Amino acid sequence: MPSRRRRQPEQEKEWDFFSFPASFGFALGGLVVILLLIFIPPGLVFVAFLFATSFGLAHIVSHWFRRRVTDKKRQRADEEERERRALAARAAASLENEQAAQQRRRHRRRS
Repeated sequence: MPSRRRRQPEQEKEWDFFSFPASFGFALGGLVVILLLIFIPPGLVFVAFLFATSFGLAHIVSHWFRRRVTDKKRQRADEEERERRALAARAAASLENEQAAQQRRRHRRRS
């Protein structure tokens, strides 16, 4: 029976806004605005880019909020895992100590 592979969580990609793709997008957007201003009244262009800006800001805020929430959940889960492992180690050590004490008692009784 083949075992299922656990899917590794994908690492989030961080964007460098001073990289080529972002700079090219800015330059292309500027060219499009200039071309649109020639053919379309400035009011419509303003409304379109106001919508695009609000969409971008909503994306940035929601991304920040989601990352903050997931980081807190990950930290909480890591802390719980550390506590669980520490408790299991203490329980194992306690059990070993108890078994060793019982063996010493048996050994004393025999001698």
